[in-house]
Amino acid sequence: MKKILIAVSLIASQSAFAIGIASGAANSGTNYPMVQDIVKQCSTVKSPIENIQSNGALENLHLIFGDKRVQYGIVDEVTLMYQQNVDPNMTSRIQTVFPFFSMELHLAVKKNSPFQSLTDLNQYKVYTGAEGSSTSVNAQVLKGLTGVNWQDVNMPQGKAIDALKQNQVAAVFVVAGKGATMFNDPEIRFIPIQHPKLDQFKYYTRTMIPSGTYTGQNVPIQTYKVNNVLATFAFKNQYQKEIGDLVTCIAGNIDKLQANGHPKWREVNPQNIDFVKWPVHPAALAAIKRIK
Repeated sequence: MKKILIAVSLIASQSAFAIGIASGAANSGTNYPMVQDIVKQCSTVKSPIENIQSNGALENLHLIFGDKRVQYGIVDEVTLMYQQNVDPNMTSRIQTVFPFFSMELHLAVKKNSPFQSLTDLNQYKVYTGAEGSSTSVNAQVLKGLTGVNWQDVNMPQGKAIDALKQNQVAAVFVVAGKGATMFNDPEIRFIPIQHPKLDQFKYYTRTMIPSGTYTGQNVPIQTYKVNNVLATFAFKNQYQKEIGDLVTCIAGNIDKLQANGHPKWREVNPQNIDFVKWPVHPAALAAIKRIK
């Protein structure tokens, strides 16, 4: 009997196709809990899904490219573009498979701060996220486009608002979906983000953070948003069915995910794959269009 059980176990382990999705930190942001929702909805005995913690979008790209545990990762399109300038060989082998929600650029200061615009922060210290995060990468891109040369301060996101209140930084820059709980603080306010160079950048789209989104925010705030996507290695022949199956499960159960999952699922529309600017994997696109 023992030998039979061992044999069955070996057969099961050989037939299982483990899926790893690199998300982000478990204690902050929205990527990790949204991947947890995917795990609950789509993980099976034959295709178990693991939520892989990471330091953010840039690390997720490296995990997709070089870690056998990871087949997918959540990354924003600006980070893809940024990495393309660093390692075009890597990014030429990365394709998107599913559109998540957009993330907004937030720039917060103390309520009594004299700063009124992006350019006012030139030469001042600004929190710009943990290294390798979407926030950190977008901060570098924003500085390069606008010429605003603030001094980057990197630390865990959970410490950013306290650092602002203690005058360790003049401002807090974060890329996150609107409604991020860290900004529900009556002692801070937002600076509008607007610049002609940002208007011309194809991965940014002008948007507004509606009034009342955050505590004490009585007026809408001008800013920009960036697409957040699920990406994978650009397999040409392998894993076509597996990619299609995962995307079909997510897109086909979007109503359940919106009803029972993280609130940000309510902003997810699988058909927004048409607005993703980075190349889309053919198997993923076909899966989404079949559900349409």
